[in-house]
Amino acid sequence: MNNGDEDLLKFVSKGETYNLEITTCKCMTDCRHYLDDKETCWDAVILNAEIKTFPNEKPNVNNLYRAVDAIKKYRKAIPWFVVTTREMRNKAAVLSVLPDNERYYNIMTEHKELFEVVRIKVSNSPLNYVLDKYADACAFCNHPDFVKLLENLEFPPKEMEKDVTIPNTCRGLLEWLETSEIFKKYNLSYKDISHRLEEKRQYEIEMHKKDKNRMITIPPHITRSFHFCCEVANDGSHEKGMTLTKKSIRDGRVPYLNKSLILNLLNILHWCALQDKETFEL
Repeated sequence: MNNGDEDLLKFVSKGETYNLEITTCKCMTDCRHYLDDKETCWDAVILNAEIKTFPNEKPNVNNLYRAVDAIKKYRKAIPWFVVTTREMRNKAAVLSVLPDNERYYNIMTEHKELFEVVRIKVSNSPLNYVLDKYADACAFCNHPDFVKLLENLEFPPKEMEKDVTIPNTCRGLLEWLETSEIFKKYNLSYKDISHRLEEKRQYEIEMHKKDKNRMITIPPHITRSFHFCCEVANDGSHEKGMTLTKKSIRDGRVPYLNKSLILNLLNILHWCALQDKETFEL
């Protein structure tokens, strides 16, 4: 902030009275670090109109363009707002960055209006919609890549059926799943579950807790979802060469494959969410 940390602290304090938890960044580099954090979901971004690129440089309104580009790159779906602590000299430069019919806010005198707009836009955002609709699965896995897939599912972007990055994203989420508490607790592996499909319809794993035998049963439809996701995600994730799956997606010959992949992954994570609740009650 131009007037030092005091203005920023006052702004954060005012946000708390509106039940808004605000995390501050000293510069655009710090902001990009937070946006790139794959373990955290953010509801909105509030940008200082005269943002710094690095901590030791002078504030410059021209950096605002790069900051908005970074938001669109790292967290395209979340709403963003522009604020200032004083009367702007270069109003035209700030307004040119904003979408039509949008404005910037002075956080010293217009914080109430800003917080109300933030509340409304966040509640109506695609992000909030999917977090509410798929609450159980998102509570278990709030990884931004998973949330982005759900947004694509509900609000399909143009030519999503040709997006060759979706299988690799799903593969990454399957690998994330192995770091989850329930997978570590039962010593599970998504590849092992997928391979067990050929051995028997129900995959049972014994678990010892407090000297008592415990067992988790993975039902056939979940086992088959694991098998489907593993096969498609792996074949569609190869960086070198063009596999049949990847080529078919790129050429638009399998228009429902990406959607099927997301739905099967959702099926798995929803089931894991329910199991996660039950196992902690044992």
